[in-house]
Amino acid sequence: MASSPILVITGPTASGKTEFALNFVRANPGVEIVNADASLIYRGFDIGTAKPSKEIRDEIPHHLIDILEPHEKFSAADYSKLARNAFRDIYARDKIPIVVGGTGFYIDALFDGIAPIHVSDEDAASAKERYNHELKELGFDEMHERLREIDPILFAQIRRERNPIRLERAWTHYYATGEPLGEARKRSGEKFEYRPKYNVRNLPRPELWERIEERVDTMIADGWMDEAKGLMDHGVTSDVPAMRAIGYREMFDVLEGNISIEEARELIIFHTRQYAKRQSTWMKKYISDQP
Repeated sequence: MASSPILVITGPTASGKTEFALNFVRANPGVEIVNADASLIYRGFDIGTAKPSKEIRDEIPHHLIDILEPHEKFSAADYSKLARNAFRDIYARDKIPIVVGGTGFYIDALFDGIAPIHVSDEDAASAKERYNHELKELGFDEMHERLREIDPILFAQIRRERNPIRLERAWTHYYATGEPLGEARKRSGEKFEYRPKYNVRNLPRPELWERIEERVDTMIADGWMDEAKGLMDHGVTSDVPAMRAIGYREMFDVLEGNISIEEARELIIFHTRQYAKRQSTWMKKYISDQP
């Protein structure tokens, strides 16, 4: 079995990989889906992540969806460990796993391995306190600019995303260990005994842009705002890891009266397109290995 490659259906957001995967599984009984989309692992984040419905998941087994609460942290090393365990379990039941998702860092960690990063709770707490103090004094932009010399890898990634969670992670790791997080993540772990076979879903950019816009409109019409309000009412705040999913911060801003729903829509479409560009760049290395 180890010699059989694992099919990986991937592609940028809104490229149709989920629909393609569902059709594939329906035509091939005994196949189960292992999720490789970081936004699907958190409970309660459903509409804005295009999470497969309960009915679909009752029909087709899915793994690594709804496994965490919004405040829980989850790393690529965590994903690699759980996904590998899921594969072994699926094979042990004489079923066939496939990977479906667009988080390239997870997919690479699964097959190539990634070394766990160990920081003591005491060091992590001290580093976070130092970071929060400096962030309050200097602000996001200055803390990000200072990262340029310390951790150029994370600096470039955060510059594209303006992601406060990733900025905090970069600085707290550096304060706790003295090592740039970008360098720490280069350390590879043990390669998986199974190898991937990629099927990258590609669309011309104008068509992908149109699909993104249509999907955002559908999500809003389907009650995305109500879902965000429910999360807020249950104590979810903008700084929890699950809020990395595109669009939820904008929905929170609408609920707090900071922007209009029309402004939120435009921001979500813009950020989703930017994310799709990054995904497409990452996935170029997979295309030569397509079936």
